[in-house]
Amino acid sequence: TGHVIALGTFSKILAPGFRTGSTLAHPEIIDKIVVAKQATDLCTPAILQLIIAQYMSEGLLDKNLVATIEMYREKRELMLSCFREYMPEGVTWTEPEGGLFLFLTLPEGMDAQKLFMVAIENKVAFVLGTAFYCNGGGLNTMRLNFSYPTKEQIVDGIQRLAKAIKDYK
Repeated sequence: TGHVIALGTFSKILAPGFRTGSTLAHPEIIDKIVVAKQATDLCTPAILQLIIAQYMSEGLLDKNLVATIEMYREKRELMLSCFREYMPEGVTWTEPEGGLFLFLTLPEGMDAQKLFMVAIENKVAFVLGTAFYCNGGGLNTMRLNFSYPTKEQIVDGIQRLAKAIKDYK
């Protein structure tokens, strides 16, 4: 019907530095997207496009995807396990089936922006949840990534964050 646009990315399933994606849409829409893309950054590096094309043509994407999904699943489960073990009472979190981020919600009245400085003193950081609210909400929320850090860094980071939350209270 021409009303669907499917977007994909290779940055999380192939290599984080490959800020390259794919678009599937009606040809007229693709033409407009191409013009907008060219105005934005002129061109995705040809070498990245060639690597991705070769990777896909050899069927390596599907083979790698299973291992990548499992790696991210293990890291997500580890972070969730650390939340259950170390987070103080009143802190809640999401348990998403997809994506690479978890959202933590602090008890009502706690300000994540003020907590951020305490967290930095504990050598851990997070992204303020307010960036993901269009109505100015989320003052007591934060977004945590589990795809980049090692398993050891996840455990250490969550322990440090839990300590920062306890220190803030």
